[in-house]
Amino acid sequence: MSIIDPRIASIKKRMEDFKVFVALMSPKGGVGKTFLAAVTAFLLSNKYDVNVSILDMDLANPTLHIVFGLDLKNVRIEEDKGIKPLKVNEKIELMTLAYFTQDYSTPLRGRDVENVIKEILSVTRWSGNVLIIDMPPGFSDSHLEFFRLFNLSKTLITIISTPHIMSLRSVEKYAKTLLLEKLPLIGILGNMCRNEHDFEKICKTSTELELECLGCIPYIDNVENFFGSQLEKIGGIAEPILRKMLQKIVSRLSKNGKEA
Repeated sequence: MSIIDPRIASIKKRMEDFKVFVALMSPKGGVGKTFLAAVTAFLLSNKYDVNVSILDMDLANPTLHIVFGLDLKNVRIEEDKGIKPLKVNEKIELMTLAYFTQDYSTPLRGRDVENVIKEILSVTRWSGNVLIIDMPPGFSDSHLEFFRLFNLSKTLITIISTPHIMSLRSVEKYAKTLLLEKLPLIGILGNMCRNEHDFEKICKTSTELELECLGCIPYIDNVENFFGSQLEKIGGIAEPILRKMLQKIVSRLSKNGKEA
């Protein structure tokens, strides 16, 4: 006889007010997924007036707080009928394992990963309309278990890739796996494109997979100089390129809001 995990009901209750879940995924690390998650959150909140929650799912090496320019050393965990996420600004909140572990490494495997995910989600008291999820690279049982916690009809998944051949070849296999699992994949977003040819490579792969090409962010030198309060400068560059994805999110937000 299987035992029902009481955290599942708590997770679903705490997440029922989200109108859209946006998962950014990639088969490989180092493609700029975390940075693009932060930029997407900034643009949704700043340009589209959306209250955004963002979840750093990379339990082994969470870095979203660094991109947002947050110093966690003196941050106190706030509890009120659950744990409140970190306030990035008035319209963005962040939940990350680094909130609890700070600079300590957390080597987790298998069921430990799933348990930490469930524990965090079951106690987090969200306030946003959209949840952006910065997923760890790859695809495993933990990823599948995570998606089982969500209403997939409210979910949009974007694959992030650079134009490098190793990244694109990995994306080809990766996208097929996601589609085989019937996950709601909306398209491929390129990053670190240096020229038109790089953009064409992203779109060629998207077309071959019968997915939408969502654009390609140009290569940015010394990207760490744009962390924290400087994200606004990147937002101005990225917004026209990310507009296709942003409008899909806002459209789904409007649709799901009316159906609620």
